[in-house]
Amino acid sequence: MRRMINKFSFLLRTAGFGLCCACAAYMLYVAVSLHMVSKLERSGAKTWSLGVIAVTEGSVVRADGACVVIRYYHEWDGTDYQKVISRAIRGCQEGMRLPVVYSVGMGAGTCLTVGIYRKSVQTIGAAGAVMLLSGLIMNSRRRGKENGKKKDRSRKLEDEHDSQ
Repeated sequence: MRRMINKFSFLLRTAGFGLCCACAAYMLYVAVSLHMVSKLERSGAKTWSLGVIAVTEGSVVRADGACVVIRYYHEWDGTDYQKVISRAIRGCQEGMRLPVVYSVGMGAGTCLTVGIYRKSVQTIGAAGAVMLLSGLIMNSRRRGKENGKKKDRSRKLEDEHDSQ
C-alpha cells in the first residue's frame, strides 16, 4: 500500500510540474510576442524577424460561429496571407488585432496566432498546480508517519544534542 502511495504521489508531482512548466512556457511565449508587437507599433515596421522566425500583427477579418479568418503580412513574400481556423473561438471579434508568429518552413496560411488558447492553458496550469500540491501533501504526510504512527523526532534531536 505504501509503495503504491509513493508511486501515485510521484506521478502526481511529476505530472503537475510538467503541466505548470507547459503553462509557464506558453505564457512566456505570449508575453514576448505581445512585447514584440508593441515594439513594431512604435517603430512603424510591419514585421520583426530573428533568423528564421518572424513576428507580425494580424487582424481578424471574419469571426462567426463557423470559422475565424486572420489576415497577416508575410515578410519574405511581401504578401498578405490568411489563416483560417475552422471553428468558432470565444473572444475573437472582427477587427481584433493579434500577434502572429511564423517561420521560414511554414507554408502560406500556417502561422501561430498568439493568445487564442490563453484561458485553456491557464486552466491546465491551475490543474497542474493542484496536482503538484496534492502530490507534495501526500509525500509530506507519508514521511511524517512510520508504520501508521507519527514519528517522534524530538527525542532524536535531544539525543544528538546531548551527545555533543
